[in-house]
Amino acid sequence: MGKLRMGFIGVGDMGSHHCIGFDLLDGVEVKYICDMNEANVARTLAELKHGQPAVCADYRELLDKDDLDAVVVSVPNYKHREVAVAFLEAGKHVFLEKPVAHTLADCDAIIEAAAKHERVLQIGLVYRYSNLYRRMAKEVGNGRLGGVKLMWCKEFRDPFPPADWFYDKDKSGGAIVEKDCHHFDIFNWMIGANPVRVFASGGQHVMKQGERNLITNSYTHYPAKTITDTSIVDHAFITIDYDNGSKANLGLCMYLKPKNLMGEGLEIGLIGDNGGQMVARNDKVIDIAGGTDFTRERLDMDVTSDSILGGHTGGQTQRIEFVRCIAEGERPFASGEVGRSALLIALAAEKSIAEERYVYLEELAK
Repeated sequence: MGKLRMGFIGVGDMGSHHCIGFDLLDGVEVKYICDMNEANVARTLAELKHGQPAVCADYRELLDKDDLDAVVVSVPNYKHREVAVAFLEAGKHVFLEKPVAHTLADCDAIIEAAAKHERVLQIGLVYRYSNLYRRMAKEVGNGRLGGVKLMWCKEFRDPFPPADWFYDKDKSGGAIVEKDCHHFDIFNWMIGANPVRVFASGGQHVMKQGERNLITNSYTHYPAKTITDTSIVDHAFITIDYDNGSKANLGLCMYLKPKNLMGEGLEIGLIGDNGGQMVARNDKVIDIAGGTDFTRERLDMDVTSDSILGGHTGGQTQRIEFVRCIAEGERPFASGEVGRSALLIALAAEKSIAEERYVYLEELAK
């Protein structure tokens, strides 16, 4: 086959990086960019090395294009169903930024459309394509810890970018839906069992509804902005029970300033039934200790070959594998169903906070 002809729907922070990354692949031609924000478009075009895409402001202009094979959809969560389903129905393959959607109904509609039209649907759960977390999964698979019984994640960070939709629960699904589907997916992946129930506690410590919250963010290109309408939590603790008895816990804080300056940064850890433990820190280093092998081991991982421009670990690998899945008719490792399982945990956590109780995942599917 010839080059995969691609369009990019939304070129904000993530969409721009995707466009630049796919443009670097030999088998891809960047044909179209769609974004209403002229500054986003200009910033993206300036970084392209090969593609000379046409630009439009309305994705509907691209639905019937014969010279378009696949799209990357990086729009706000509440727009995912509308845009992704439209392109799947038009016969285009879709790379969809996480989460799959902000509601389960929207998520299921997207997955159904991909199956009906036999198109590749890959979700931007980038950790699944990271050298570091794939190595962690390899160690688990080799039995280094025995069975994984406990997991945890410390996600202590600065706020979302200062764009209003992030802070509107009706549009984003909430902070836990938007941010932590990544980490719930790692829990599911490493534990290898089905999540059953969730208990969560959270609220607003710093970024409070109705107050003038000056939002700054360490990685966005958007300028600081005051947002008063914020219906999302800025902190939470979340516990997940699995059907094999394993448990996982995530701590979320969204108000560090200017960002997490501690050495470990993001921390994700596992403890196995042989007493061993493994911890990934700052998306860079894995420490393993205890269990049947009492040797302490530190793995300084290659976290540059799987990404570009200092972007997210696994960022470029996921793009390469999207192209390969289309060419070879394979199912993505970050499939719609994988994204759905992580979304269920996030939705249950949001519901648990609101209703102050355990939420069983089977409730959400009714």
